[in-house]
Amino acid sequence: MRFFPKLLVVCALLVPAMWSQTGASAPKKPSEVRFSPDMLDKSIDPCNDFYAYACSKWQAQNPVPADRPTWGRFNELQERGEYIVRDILEKAAAKTDGRTPYEQKIGDYYASCMDESAIEKAGAKPLDHDFQSIDGLKSKSDLSKEAMRLHREGTDVLFSFGSGSDFKNASQIIAEVDQGGLGLPDRDYYFKDDPKSVELRQKYVEHVQKMFELLGDAPAKATAEAKVVMDIETGLAKGALDQTSRRDPQKIYHKLSNQELVALSPSFNWNVYFDGVGAPKFDSLNVAEPDFVKQMQTVVDAHSLDDWKNLLTVACGAR
Repeated sequence: MRFFPKLLVVCALLVPAMWSQTGASAPKKPSEVRFSPDMLDKSIDPCNDFYAYACSKWQAQNPVPADRPTWGRFNELQERGEYIVRDILEKAAAKTDGRTPYEQKIGDYYASCMDESAIEKAGAKPLDHDFQSIDGLKSKSDLSKEAMRLHREGTDVLFSFGSGSDFKNASQIIAEVDQGGLGLPDRDYYFKDDPKSVELRQKYVEHVQKMFELLGDAPAKATAEAKVVMDIETGLAKGALDQTSRRDPQKIYHKLSNQELVALSPSFNWNVYFDGVGAPKFDSLNVAEPDFVKQMQTVVDAHSLDDWKNLLTVACGAR
């Protein structure tokens, strides 16, 4: 007797089908996205090819949309969720009688985000507070305070900080300092010398330059500022691990005391940073990549305060 647990069939039908590389179709509306046993291809023996039994019918009927690199059932589910959330928000944004306080809050917030004319009119003014804080930096010793402020607002600068399970004691959640502060997806983007990588870096610098121009800087000044940003990020990338190396848990686990962390980058005031982000008191943490923290110290020393202001400014603009 051949037996296939129901859960296995359900999972197979919901797992993204093998990505088709040809054709195009518009994303389906929520009402059309559902589980259906009719999508099983019963002409195929599941004992011989269970994947084709579960997925081939769906694949044949769902080529990759023209605006997507891949397409699968989880993409359908995601779009369905987005349709539903958008419907909720748009109904809440309509200023009708009887809205609850919660509906009014989410509706007004959504409406403000969708008010493109008001956003365009405001320009960079909503960032004035950030720019004033950056302009007010008196020395590089203030970078810890500014990194703390920007991290609290969701802007990734210099490094990343959070918490996670202790790799060697899963019952413990510990603090973690890890690499960060890179505008490009991975450290290899800064160093590969193939034509495509060289072009990507050039386009990235042009993008950063355009950001400075949109913030009001003259083209010549924006060009120089963009070069500084690229130099700083390249310096940080020298201490970062590539994605392949980061798959090895031994390479991203280094439990150190707070004092040992400070020794890696003594000019960065870690105590001020930890207090400012509201972290609970701790005396040890996982410093995922000690070499990155040491390299961060080198890069901080190598660049002027004005250089760092440029980097922080464009980081705020990209938020």
